[in-house]
Amino acid sequence: MSLMGDKDKIINVLKKLSFVKWDRYFGTKNLIFYGWIDREDSHKDFVSIEFSEGEYVTHGTSSSEYSKKIAEILEKEHSDCKRVEDFCDIPNMIRL
Repeated sequence: MSLMGDKDKIINVLKKLSFVKWDRYFGTKNLIFYGWIDREDSHKDFVSIEFSEGEYVTHGTSSSEYSKKIAEILEKEHSDCKRVEDFCDIPNMIRL
């Protein structure tokens, strides 16, 4: 990403999610940003958001509390986070 305009667009979107503490990003053409939402139980929920050439591509979160709010802020369709254990049974999954 070389254009300052792309960076400005990304920054504007990240700022909209003011309850997320942005931590890291990676990528070359597409950039994926990761951040954390504090929870009352001392754990954190993750948030990821992907951009291509400064434009929003997709996002995801483990936060049941903020999931719908994030979709509304980004003006995207909402989908609840689901547990892997409800999808399949594999050895490397967290079970509740």
